[in-house]
Amino acid sequence: MKRSARKGRARVASASGQALVPALIFLLIGSIGLYVAFNSFQMTSAKIKLQNTADAAAYSAAVLQARDYNFSAYTNRAMIANQVTAAQAVGLKSWIDDLDSTYGHSDLDDSVNGIADHPDQWTTPKNRGKADIAPVRATLDALLPTLTKGIGSINLALSNAQANYHAAVFVAVPDTADAVARQNQGDTHVTNGYFTGPRNAVQLAAWQSYTRTVTPAGTQGYDHFADIVTNEDTLDDFVKNRDSTRSVAGYQQLDDSASKVCRNGGGRITITVSHDGGTQLRTDKKGWQSIDASTAHVNITCLYAFDAIAGSGGSANGNITTFMSRPPFAAREDWQGYGDYYNFGDHTSPMPGSLVSPAMAKQFLDGPGTSLDSNNGGLLPYQDMSGTPVANKAPRITIEVERAGDTLVKTPGLQGGGRMTVQSNDAGGVMRALSSANAYFVRPNESSLGAISGALMHADAWARADGQTEYPSLFSPYWQATLAPVSSSERSTAMATQISAGAPTGKP
Repeated sequence: MKRSARKGRARVASASGQALVPALIFLLIGSIGLYVAFNSFQMTSAKIKLQNTADAAAYSAAVLQARDYNFSAYTNRAMIANQVTAAQAVGLKSWIDDLDSTYGHSDLDDSVNGIADHPDQWTTPKNRGKADIAPVRATLDALLPTLTKGIGSINLALSNAQANYHAAVFVAVPDTADAVARQNQGDTHVTNGYFTGPRNAVQLAAWQSYTRTVTPAGTQGYDHFADIVTNEDTLDDFVKNRDSTRSVAGYQQLDDSASKVCRNGGGRITITVSHDGGTQLRTDKKGWQSIDASTAHVNITCLYAFDAIAGSGGSANGNITTFMSRPPFAAREDWQGYGDYYNFGDHTSPMPGSLVSPAMAKQFLDGPGTSLDSNNGGLLPYQDMSGTPVANKAPRITIEVERAGDTLVKTPGLQGGGRMTVQSNDAGGVMRALSSANAYFVRPNESSLGAISGALMHADAWARADGQTEYPSLFSPYWQATLAPVSSSERSTAMATQISAGAPTGKP
């Protein structure tokens, strides 16, 4: 019995340890799998990080693109506001000159002295008005030229800043994209020469031709900036049409007996004064010009009624000395301003140059006098869209970033050796990624707020009140940046370029 027990225990002892062999094999296979998975994870992680870096670089380029268009929009709006201010200054100078002339001595005063029984009823208010106007005239004469020249200088600075900023964007994009790539991942950078190289030539040309510099002054015909600055909603009534009556509160009016000329003793002389005036942008966009004219309507009951010149004034800015384009010969076109304005606010006339008052015709022949701003009075160069784009997307910007292959695996000690070496299989010793982005224009209308208000911050504050769709322009600062799909042709070209870079050279 004892012997058989010992024999059984011997059999059990000899069987122990047989499970260790498959366990070791399983552990070996698991270790190899873990090793491969770990290195594969590093490669996958590197690819994801590289693509994220490319997206960040491309998006930064699109932000620069959007900022360029928004900067142009803000500066264009500022120049429009300044042009309106210049038009108001020119109009105010013309108006005060006409007012001063109207209250000054004229041939009409001599007629009143010879006809009216009490001419002091006409001359006394005129002298009082002349005295009241004098300090105002002196102040405006000193202020308006300085103001207008200052506005012109500001517009010149804005025009230059706009052009310089636009040019600088194209220079800044490669460096900015590369800096963003390096900040996202220190061992990554934009592919050398990609942005300005042949592979990106078509895309870069499309971006550069999307906008243009327009020089309106000296040209005839349509201009976008001129259309906006002369729009009836842009200009106020003082600039467009200053028609009014000067006969108010005892000034510039007379109702007196005229027994000197009406022998029967029942004659009377009455005078009322009306005023016409307006400011127009020249059709060649070289500056603003104004005429103000006052006409006395005289009625002598025993004789006749007639109109007489009571006063006139004119003003302009820009390098111009006359209202006429071909002095000394006046043409109908010279009475025409840009934007269908004509006859300097005299809307009693059916067409340019016809049926204007003698006072206005006199001032037209006399010219505007010294220009308030002869250097920068006209419309200055500005950035605008090329053509009339309907799509709200600007040209795409594609950025290629790369990373050296020997930096992809962060634990090179685990790469193994021989057949167990983990290869990155990169072509040309680098891994590359592409990403595209572009600026886009969006301004919601009120009818669409329900659908997009969740996607746009404070959309109700900058929506169009008229419910119309607004197309892209460089006069509205509603440009934003977004990522865009990379085209299949760009991917194919990138792949072919990298494969050719990694192909072996020389004979086998």
